[in-house]
Amino acid sequence: LIYYLQRGARQLEEASETIQRQNVSLQEANELLREQSRAAMEGLAATVDARDAYTAGHSRRVRHISLAIGVELGLPSDELEVLAQAALLHDIGKIAIPDAILLKPGRLTAEEWRIMQTHAQEGAQIIERLGFLDAAVPVIRHHHERLDGSGYPDGLRGDEIPLLARIVHVADAFDSMVTDRVYRQGFEPELAIAEIRGAIGVQFCPDASA
Repeated sequence: LIYYLQRGARQLEEASETIQRQNVSLQEANELLREQSRAAMEGLAATVDARDAYTAGHSRRVRHISLAIGVELGLPSDELEVLAQAALLHDIGKIAIPDAILLKPGRLTAEEWRIMQTHAQEGAQIIERLGFLDAAVPVIRHHHERLDGSGYPDGLRGDEIPLLARIVHVADAFDSMVTDRVYRQGFEPELAIAEIRGAIGVQFCPDASA
């Protein structure tokens, strides 16, 4: 009996050591997957930005600004991670927008603007198909919604709009204002901030814009 108990104990100890080694290997594999996913996301964002020399680096800047707002609001680390992912990929749907519209130097026609607006839902669908960034999908879809309900694609109002989407909306608008475009020179940062504050409660969220 003692012999069998000792042998059982050794087998349990060996099994425990095997499980521990497997857990370490699994953690290493998960971290490698996360790193590869981050690299893939960086590549996707760079692909979008590269289509227009005037918006090069836009996605990374929006991520940086969004995270600064998120930290200021005291968001927990898991929400900050989702915010970083969504901000980096918020314009990924522009892959589906023809160059003739995306790079048009003048004002868009009503039909062209309708097509341009589809980039939010197109982007959400692209990321949804990946299967591992589900939390970022509603942020990408709704980052052009406005508090008064006049945004797109779903005309959400107020708190119906996810907080992270409201943050990306502000960050996106700010970077767009201060960036030189083919049809206008970028605003000074102080003027861009004043423009955003002037639209608080109508277009922008007070919490994300303060």
